[in-house]
Amino acid sequence: MLAIEMSTDMEEMFQSVSRETGRPLHDLVHEAMDRFLEEWEDLKDAQEAAKVLEEYRRNPGPVFTLEEAMERYGVPQNQLAP
Repeated sequence: MLAIEMSTDMEEMFQSVSRETGRPLHDLVHEAMDRFLEEWEDLKDAQEAAKVLEEYRRNPGPVFTLEEAMERYGVPQNQLAP
């Protein structure tokens, strides 16, 4: 369990949305936190991708299609997710 402090303005906004939508305050706060964490994860993924791209630009190596890489490393084609 986690207790959080929030500004009065933020709490009033959550309370208002809860009243207007009929959704429990708990659900709204959880949804907001989930969205924040998803955005944070997306940001971290984008930063990592930018780092990898920059590294590749500094030192380009061989480029393979997905199919070529799978064949090269012995991964069966049916291993791909739909």
